[in-house]
Amino acid sequence: MGLTLLEAAKVDTNQQRVAVIRALAESEVIRLVPFVNVQGGIDYLTEAELPDVGFRGINETFEATYGVLNPEYERLKPFGGDIDVDMHLIKNNGPQVRAQQIEAKLRSMRLTLEDYMFNGDESVDPRSFDGLRKRIGTDSSQAFNANGAFSLGLLDELIDAVDGDNKVVHMGKAMRRRLTAASRNSTIGGFLTTTRDEFGKLVTTYGDTRIVVTDTNAQNVPIQGFTEAGNTTSVYCVAYGDQQVTGIQGPDSAGGYGVDVKAFGEVSDAPVDRTRIEWSVGIAVMNGRSAARAYGITSSAMTA
Repeated sequence: MGLTLLEAAKVDTNQQRVAVIRALAESEVIRLVPFVNVQGGIDYLTEAELPDVGFRGINETFEATYGVLNPEYERLKPFGGDIDVDMHLIKNNGPQVRAQQIEAKLRSMRLTLEDYMFNGDESVDPRSFDGLRKRIGTDSSQAFNANGAFSLGLLDELIDAVDGDNKVVHMGKAMRRRLTAASRNSTIGGFLTTTRDEFGKLVTTYGDTRIVVTDTNAQNVPIQGFTEAGNTTSVYCVAYGDQQVTGIQGPDSAGGYGVDVKAFGEVSDAPVDRTRIEWSVGIAVMNGRSAARAYGITSSAMTA
């Protein structure tokens, strides 16, 4: 059974790693993802076609039919980086310089991983993994072409295309502003409610589906900006879970699983203090109906 990062942190005794996990979990997107422990990767089957069923007459037999299952394999990818801090800075400014650099590295990891979950493309960067945009191509039955302004009707269709109880809709900040504006427009409507989660942060729902907004990546580029073909964007509906959309993570150097944090101290080949953060990670879409995408959305105001 997969655990989210915060669930894993509750039972982790490595305080340094717990601090790293909590920093990565500041991403509202990453915080939702359960991570299954695997070695090397994970084999799984996705359902492509259901077997036929029917009625039979008395003394007749049923015809044997079989569903179609497609084998899939998801590899773990090493993700992270080294933090080198010049010993001169540490001697003259104290250990907080190291802490500041580690914090910056973790923020970059968090923003980068969130970006790759949506926009990762192995054909562009073979060291990475494919994100939802690549996995739900425009020819997929789970992809819906807005071909213009996003509408509440298409949002309903997007949500209905995903199986699962705990669905989440992901959109960029600009798209969320358009949804909020639509909810204030009496001619359009849209049932939006706002509450607070266990961290005191605002949670917006559309009907009974949570809206989780993405921000920018480590290069300050919107993760779900209007940067797709024809200056358009995509909105996703995702159901997270072990048999839905899940994260996968590999072993660490201490015999467990998850994020590896190593403090080497001053290394012999340079006057720097080195810390390495590495995580063998990936995502898997275990069920073809656990994610859907609306694409071709222009920056126009939302419609009904």
